[in-house]
Amino acid sequence: MQTSPKLFSVLFSSLLLLLIPRNGAGQSSSAASGIKMTVRFGASGMSGEQTIYIRGDRKRMDYRNATGGAQRADGSIDVRYGPHIASITRCDLGQMLELNLDAREYRAVPYPPNPFTKEQMEARGIKPQSGVPNEPTLLIETTTVDTDERKEFYGHTARHIITTRKQTPLEGSQSQAQEAVTDGWYIDIDNRISCDQKWPEGAHAYVSLRSSTDSRAPDLPKFVDVGKPETGFAIERKVTTRGSYAMPDGTKRESTTTSEMTATQLEEGPLDAAVFEVPAGFRQVAHIETNPPADWQTAWASAWVRFKAKVERLFD
Repeated sequence: MQTSPKLFSVLFSSLLLLLIPRNGAGQSSSAASGIKMTVRFGASGMSGEQTIYIRGDRKRMDYRNATGGAQRADGSIDVRYGPHIASITRCDLGQMLELNLDAREYRAVPYPPNPFTKEQMEARGIKPQSGVPNEPTLLIETTTVDTDERKEFYGHTARHIITTRKQTPLEGSQSQAQEAVTDGWYIDIDNRISCDQKWPEGAHAYVSLRSSTDSRAPDLPKFVDVGKPETGFAIERKVTTRGSYAMPDGTKRESTTTSEMTATQLEEGPLDAAVFEVPAGFRQVAHIETNPPADWQTAWASAWVRFKAKVERLFD
């Protein structure tokens, strides 16, 4: 799926790994020890902020999604923000609670999420992968270098790590060459809660965005690691990605993108349990709107679809 290089969209809720502390002993039930962290980040002229709360096996993220990236005539960036959202994960309930703080609405879904059924996959246009090649078609080399530089960050020692991830297409590949350099500072804090998905040690992740109409065989990646992979939590990080993308006429254009994040606050101390509860007066709904409309036409079309769905449910 091709996207215009002038359009940039970011979902702030998915940019960060979550910071989870170890449980403490002898804590009160109403204000047990936890962590509050504020993180700022930006990319392609856009910026945002996310606040993370953690206490034991509960976590909460407050954020706003944004879309835009097109440049106005005066040189400024056209950015549209969505509503204020809070995402609460409760391992004790086996739920994720998603709250629209502006509309005072929330929805509850199982966590960890249940796998899609065949019918749900078909409804979302997701097709099972087929025709996966027998030999690797994509080489992904990751080189991790510890610069031996250290600095203190709110009582934690942070180390300076530079990671280079190079993607090289092999015979039969559908991907483009790409290189991403991550220059970051990391601290050692346990970032897991009991209901999060557990990844085997040494596991790799590879994500490929494909159109539902793309019938080409997916790439089979081969991973090569040089140096010890960094597993800490990033308190500062700058990612520079260089690659190419295909134009409608078949030509290729080089591109360079940069994204940055910085943890601007880290407080360790009591956190009230109410932070992880749905406030009184919030209405439970089946869908929470988290993203801003692209423009008024898109907003009208989306509202019309939702209206028709509500009317159809009245006659079910």
